[in-house]
Amino acid sequence: MRSLALIAVFLLAGCGGSETDRRDQVNNTANPSGLIARKQGISALVSGGVFAAVAADESRAAEVGRDVLRGGGNATDAAVAMYFAMAVTLPSAAGLGAAGACVVHDSKTKAGEVFAFPPIAAPGPINGVSFLVPTGVRAVTLMHIRHGQTRWEFDVAGAERLARSGVPVSTALSRDLQAGASLLGADREARRIFGKGTGVAVTAGDNWAAADLAGTLGAIRQKGGVDFFQGGLARLMSDQIAQMGGSLPLESLRNAVPISGAPAGQNYGGFKVYVAPAPLAGANALAGWNGQQAPAAGVPADSGGFSGFAAIDEKGGAAACALSMGQLFGARMIVPGTGVMLGAMTADAAAVSPLVIGNPGNGEVRFAGAGGGGPGAAFATGAIARATVERKVPMQTALDANGGRGGYVDAIVCPDGIRGSASTCQSGIDKAGAGLALLATGGR
Repeated sequence: MRSLALIAVFLLAGCGGSETDRRDQVNNTANPSGLIARKQGISALVSGGVFAAVAADESRAAEVGRDVLRGGGNATDAAVAMYFAMAVTLPSAAGLGAAGACVVHDSKTKAGEVFAFPPIAAPGPINGVSFLVPTGVRAVTLMHIRHGQTRWEFDVAGAERLARSGVPVSTALSRDLQAGASLLGADREARRIFGKGTGVAVTAGDNWAAADLAGTLGAIRQKGGVDFFQGGLARLMSDQIAQMGGSLPLESLRNAVPISGAPAGQNYGGFKVYVAPAPLAGANALAGWNGQQAPAAGVPADSGGFSGFAAIDEKGGAAACALSMGQLFGARMIVPGTGVMLGAMTADAAAVSPLVIGNPGNGEVRFAGAGGGGPGAAFATGAIARATVERKVPMQTALDANGGRGGYVDAIVCPDGIRGSASTCQSGIDKAGAGLALLATGGR
């Protein structure tokens, strides 16, 4: 049945959606955690003790995830939607060529599962630059089949709409473009899309549209993720990369299978602390969780090619993903005709891990988070989880104390469990970053 689901051709779904919610953006800039004056927590905004939220390194991707939750999707659907949206709105840190991992806590099965796509070098570099076999689409396709609730095309449509119609460039992307402008001049396709020469024409507030990437996302929406690794899109990428002087045979795409199954981690009372397996940086996330001394690290000035996002739904499902392009803008090359930014095979390409805390006995969930900004984000995520779950420090207090050191953390916590006490749930982002945390229930 899973094979049939993978090759099914999906029908066109409605692409309705809201424009950028200015009110949410203003509120979040002043108060990223969602806390309001003289209130105990973000749940004060939610009627009936129901809670659902998203947090992401890029604001418009967070809005897409929020809208999917509001449209009937679960946390997995929101994560899938944010994965594709960030490929449009933050390709410098979350292109479809990125490595990474997602961890899901399923509210129905009560179990955790990881979908990891560690860095795999393509057989032939381009002009001496080693790039990654893009396997993330395959991983999130499998994740949706096993844990998604809404139709696949609904989850992908928001990202396609952003790419096709255009969206104002966010602070997160503008910051990366300012830092990485001179890095993109060597690739003709990157120059065509982002600007001319070594300068970058796209700046904050400019309308950003990506026609080739919209076509890629449209094919993924209609034909399923399978088209990306063994269909028409796979053949197009293989052919175009050959013309660029590199090598990515179809066999490389077909044989690059993501790691799925029980996550790495450890017990925490009746709970499990779920992280990504080796060779990804789950051990670093656990080091932060276990209170080990933080490595010396400054506050990143941009994404560094690393990003993260998380979601928790009102039934207690949770999903968090951490992505790595290897470095800012990855291999700094875009595959012509596809809009796909390739990841780079660097020493830090595997240095990512989300962290989710769930109870396989009763399905309760306490934490979902991930981070960007650099390879230290996995440790920082673990440290924030420890502070907010073990010591029950308010989310924004914990994030402010960390101050973005090592990376920007996007996280959602329910210190007493979402089922036991949704009124304690909080969501937040590092103020040093440029992300957004949003409620998906209630109103502001």
